[in-house]
Amino acid sequence: MGTKKLELRPVSEMSTSKDSDTNYTAANVKAPRMAGLLLRCFTWMMESDIFGLIFRLKLKKDNLITKVFQQTEYHEPPMFQPHFPIEEVEESGVIQLEQNRSPPDHVARALECLYPLPSRNAIGDRNRHPFLHWKIRDYAEAFVSGRITPYLVAERFLSAVEDSCNRSPNMCFFIAYNEEDILRQASESTARHAKGKPLSVLDGVPIAVKDEIDCFPYLTTGGTKWMQKVRKVKDDAACIKRLRACGALLVGKTNMHELGQGTTGINPHYGCLPFLEAVRNPYDKDRCAGGSSGGSAAAVAAGLCPAALGVDGGGSVRMPAALCGVVGLKGTYGRVSSAGVLPLNWTLGSVGILAASVEDTLIMYTAIQGHLAQDWIASFPPAANLPILKDFEDGDLSKSKIISSIKIAKYSKWFDDSDKSVRTTCYSALNVLQQEYGVKVLEVTIPELEEMRLAHFITIGSEISASIGIDYDRMGIHDSGADIRVCFALYGSFSTRELLSAQRMRFRQMHYHMEIFKTADLIVTPTTAATAPVCSADGLKYGELNYVYGAKLMQYQIAGNFLGLPAISVPIGYDENGLPVGLQLIGRPWSEATLLHLASAIELLMAPNCTKPPEVVYDLLI
Repeated sequence: MGTKKLELRPVSEMSTSKDSDTNYTAANVKAPRMAGLLLRCFTWMMESDIFGLIFRLKLKKDNLITKVFQQTEYHEPPMFQPHFPIEEVEESGVIQLEQNRSPPDHVARALECLYPLPSRNAIGDRNRHPFLHWKIRDYAEAFVSGRITPYLVAERFLSAVEDSCNRSPNMCFFIAYNEEDILRQASESTARHAKGKPLSVLDGVPIAVKDEIDCFPYLTTGGTKWMQKVRKVKDDAACIKRLRACGALLVGKTNMHELGQGTTGINPHYGCLPFLEAVRNPYDKDRCAGGSSGGSAAAVAAGLCPAALGVDGGGSVRMPAALCGVVGLKGTYGRVSSAGVLPLNWTLGSVGILAASVEDTLIMYTAIQGHLAQDWIASFPPAANLPILKDFEDGDLSKSKIISSIKIAKYSKWFDDSDKSVRTTCYSALNVLQQEYGVKVLEVTIPELEEMRLAHFITIGSEISASIGIDYDRMGIHDSGADIRVCFALYGSFSTRELLSAQRMRFRQMHYHMEIFKTADLIVTPTTAATAPVCSADGLKYGELNYVYGAKLMQYQIAGNFLGLPAISVPIGYDENGLPVGLQLIGRPWSEATLLHLASAIELLMAPNCTKPPEVVYDLLI
């Protein structure tokens, strides 16, 4: 007798209504936290022929991978990458970008969506407010007025980064920054401003780049010691070219969890050797900034730049954004070209934005959006819409009928599966939104969320193994951290049946989410189920493997990657320890404007709750 066959009901028989008979299953990760000598021993066993086979089979069985993807029958075909219905994107209160215009022209259109920047006295504003991040337009206004130059900002940036590296502990924001290149860019920008001919509002504004994105002349390491040996950087990534066209001051490559395969940001190669280090959270130096775009999130939170680029394959932009108290946006799969991005996963990852405000997120999104003909995507983007945020100019939030007409879906059993302080803060934000706007919140059910998490894990592991596995086996295995080596040992064990079943789960999940979007504009969740974790001493010294906490940080973010949906994290307050909490909005395909519109309203409503300054923060304009 063989193993009993299980069968999933066809999606046509499944319901996403609040009365669905689907049971909610919380993430149930069966893997102990390991660090130090235990992790080293486990790594050796996972890589051995005999012990490795035993452990891999046990891990997959204990964590339901065998049951769901080996022993279960599906009625649906596989969906190998996000593929969206062909329909017009209907969004209110927007302007549409012309696709054949230059990045500076697009950014100029974004400025038309914003209220005029008020005349500001920098020092006076700083004295009136407990905490204030400077915006891109603040930098531009300071440059145009002659109060400061891009060159002086660059010098202050370099001094601040040096200070962050000399702190105890080292904040580990950057993997690489080139003083000569930064000052050269700043000098050119200063000359343009002196002539009254800046390229755009971004001209001279410091922008950081995750070390997963090509930015010539920097190497692209992906947080490793070996990737730059097998993959040479010959040109800028498409998104970097667009930022350069706008005059942005590109200030270096930010630190990241090695190969993007972790949630803490602990990196064995780019920190304070001889010990491992983590990108430190500016709100608490004893806590991690999150992974894998932790360096970009922390640099923004610390005031080193108003915005930075990240890459989001499993919440890698939104997670650190929430943990560090900044905004994090990933667009619809294919909205931003992936040309020149390290090919760690083809169907899950998207270039994303980390910024101190929704306004700056909009400006950056407008600058870098756009696909190329050679992009390997199934659904090509329609023209991008930009939200007109002038509705909020006079502070009368009730005037925005656009916000009040947005319908929000919430799966309460899932939403509530978070730490009490996170849950309470998120409900507070939702309640204020409903009171001020009368926004309608619809109760829904999303079936098979735990199965989607596992399907994403199989997919991201299989894709990175197929993409860089040969080079990893040849050059990377002995130069990689223990947690990465365990990951690759497990990734290589996924079978064809498991991978194809995971893609059939993608088909099912796309169906469920599209059903929800027939009646709702977006889905709301906490961004993470917990706030920033402590950088444990044994984890810093020897590395750490903690799938349980990692699943807790990732549990709300999978749909954005597995289904390619646009999603944004907005800071809404702090927990009892003063650590930032984020609220996540997941949108219909191509609905970035709706997300930004509602995120802007939430940002304004929750501003009084988000005035706590980080423990480590720099001011480049005063």
